[in-house]
Amino acid sequence: MAYAKKTAKNEAYQKLKTDLKEGNPLGNAYLFYGEESYLREYYLGEIRKRLIPAGFEEFNYHKLEGKALSVQALSDIVEALPMMCEKTLVTVTDFDLFKLNEEQRGQLIALLSDFPDYCCLVFVYDLIENKADARTKLAALLKEKGSVVPFNRQGQGDLVDWISRRFKAMDHDIGTEDAKYLIFLCGDLMNNLISEIGKIGSYAAHHRVTRQ
Repeated sequence: MAYAKKTAKNEAYQKLKTDLKEGNPLGNAYLFYGEESYLREYYLGEIRKRLIPAGFEEFNYHKLEGKALSVQALSDIVEALPMMCEKTLVTVTDFDLFKLNEEQRGQLIALLSDFPDYCCLVFVYDLIENKADARTKLAALLKEKGSVVPFNRQGQGDLVDWISRRFKAMDHDIGTEDAKYLIFLCGDLMNNLISEIGKIGSYAAHHRVTRQ
């Protein structure tokens, strides 16, 4: 299995974690990509909880599908003022920013160049691959207004710690080697692991979870 290495590529991910944990101001625009969908959805949820108070989602949280979306329609939603709330949150799934025609690309650059402070926009690459060219003006604007955040497969040590925390939340304990064995059996994607952890936690008769 190809575990993530702690390199400069992780800086945007680590900054997002820190900003949410410490209550730092968030950016206005993000691009989320990567095969670790569990983490991607988790941090989308954390941004939503941070920006949109419970009960105010209907008018201030907009989930869009990118397949048939135009930049003009996106602009109209982004520029809509929040209702009884300081911020709006707009998420757009599978809108390929770097395959837009020249006119649409120009419209998107204009939107990001004069982006409203009351909105947070998150582009999510789920079923399509992010093939951004970091040298383009569009990529530079995304970094200026927020950041491009990769959600990569986690390193084995991080996964073992996470598995241990998940079992503790179910009032169980697991050793390091047994956690590694679970990764060996199920793979290193967290959505697969959390499903198996739930089954094991419900089935295990004792506090300590073992291979048996």
